[in-house]
Amino acid sequence: MATDRKSRYAKTPRVPWVRADGSDVDLIGLAPRPARPAVFARIATDTDRLDTLAARYYRDAEKLWRIADAAETLDPFDAIRPGAPIAIPPDK
Repeated sequence: MATDRKSRYAKTPRVPWVRADGSDVDLIGLAPRPARPAVFARIATDTDRLDTLAARYYRDAEKLWRIADAAETLDPFDAIRPGAPIAIPPDK
């Protein structure tokens, strides 16, 4: 499986897997979550999404994983709950 060299998964080890039909495939292994201390937090609204917050604070919607990594949950869709604080880490 090809991965863009700028992807956070570019250096993640591949895991061999055998499908039910017997064919082999390489899956991307789990990447460790980097520690991302927050610079500040904002209270989420019902219209907030990780990509729009990344575009606002980093000027790049594809940096949404920085915010997801700072959240306590692994699932980026669970990272935003209206009324809950959202940790915004530095852009580094």
